[in-house]
Amino acid sequence: MKKLFFFIAAILAAGYMNFISMSIPAVLEKKSIEYRNDGSAANVMPEIRVMTYNIHRGINKDNKLDLNGISEAIRGSGAEIIALQEVERFSVRTGFRDQIKYIADKLSMKYAYGKSINILNGQYGNAILSKFPIEEYEVSKLPSNGERRTILRAVINVYGNRIHFYSTHLGLDQEERDIQLEEIVGLIKDGRNSIVSGDFNSKADKLGMLTERYTDCAGCGNNDNRSTFEGEGLNERIDYIFVSRDFRVKSYEVLKSDASDHYPVISTLELID
Repeated sequence: MKKLFFFIAAILAAGYMNFISMSIPAVLEKKSIEYRNDGSAANVMPEIRVMTYNIHRGINKDNKLDLNGISEAIRGSGAEIIALQEVERFSVRTGFRDQIKYIADKLSMKYAYGKSINILNGQYGNAILSKFPIEEYEVSKLPSNGERRTILRAVINVYGNRIHFYSTHLGLDQEERDIQLEEIVGLIKDGRNSIVSGDFNSKADKLGMLTERYTDCAGCGNNDNRSTFEGEGLNERIDYIFVSRDFRVKSYEVLKSDASDHYPVISTLELID
């Protein structure tokens, strides 16, 4: 009788363990993320492609709302982290659409949004898209004489490295921009692992505070003077990607696209010690 009891118990136990194994999904491999105390890179980071793009509320050069055109321009570039400007949410003039969520869903990316102002019962501001996890983000107001300007910062986990990625859109007045640039440099502080990008509404020779401390990605190759905005009688380079000195700039390009009145700017970067 004892043998029969233990035999039945063994069968029931085996069946229960099999049920448990089918009911609980397999745990995927987990890697702990470790950072150095000084916040510098903890792991080797392959090349990454970053972009800045003023999407003009999703309005293309034919004056039509074209978020699909914006999405496809980003997709075709291969960019993995993107700073966007002039992004609207829930505004009547752009069909009440949450533009950043729409684009992020189209591209299967994470996103962060930073409102600069309320407009037409909606929001208007900067955004960041990323194929990598966004660990935190914050919006900081910039000193502004007219339209409120802000800068959005996201901490992005890129292969175990904490990258500080910024998206901003500066004012139209040079004196105002000078004060805003001073504020930005103060916010970045030590500047390690930092990428500062956006629409600066300025020629490069007027961005002294940033160019003194950070690398203008357009310095890689022969693209320094290629315009990023064409319209309203202006043909200038006013969209920039700046990186801290611990990045090596591998490539830089301005893509021609009619999806906005600005062109997307892309750079391939490598993090170095």
